[in-house]
Amino acid sequence: MIKNVIFDLGGVVLGRDFKRLGDVLGETFAFISADEAFPEYWSEFDRGTYTRAEVTKMLAEDYNLTMEDANNQVQKLLELLQPIPETEQLIRELKEQGIKCYVLSNMSGEFYAELVKFPVFEHFDGAVVSYQERINKPDRGIYEAILSRYNLVPSETIFADDKIANTEAASEFGIHTVTYDCNGSGPDDVRAIVRKFNS
Repeated sequence: MIKNVIFDLGGVVLGRDFKRLGDVLGETFAFISADEAFPEYWSEFDRGTYTRAEVTKMLAEDYNLTMEDANNQVQKLLELLQPIPETEQLIRELKEQGIKCYVLSNMSGEFYAELVKFPVFEHFDGAVVSYQERINKPDRGIYEAILSRYNLVPSETIFADDKIANTEAASEFGIHTVTYDCNGSGPDDVRAIVRKFNS
């Protein structure tokens, strides 16, 4: 049976309107919507080894911005994140079925502290976030952390993420995986796995 579903945050539980992203932020955060590696300083921000002030300074240098403009850009990026209704509905359905829901995300402490204010977070049974662990997905250690901390059995667990490198890493543990994409794939794939094993 499927007893647990683990969700990534950005691109799965929380989304950005990429049509607005370019209009609001120009090219500064083009890497967010592209299928490419994040700049090292942003990965370190998620890992909890750089502060927002340090990252803002590096961003200003990279894009020839003033510190004020760079800080405004980071704030706007945060504000563009909003809950994805289809995933919120999925989470409610899973909870009604008695399935536990967890978070596994690459996220800085500053961003995470703001995002947990959304009501959707009331439905989660636990979370492992990169800034706390000092490890980013797809490092094996972060998957080991969530499995051991909450005593999750991989064969009873689904992991949903929008980056294939992260779902591939999870599948190496025997976890069922779903890769969300820009065409809306994701929630129905999770439902299909639940139906297959819980019918």
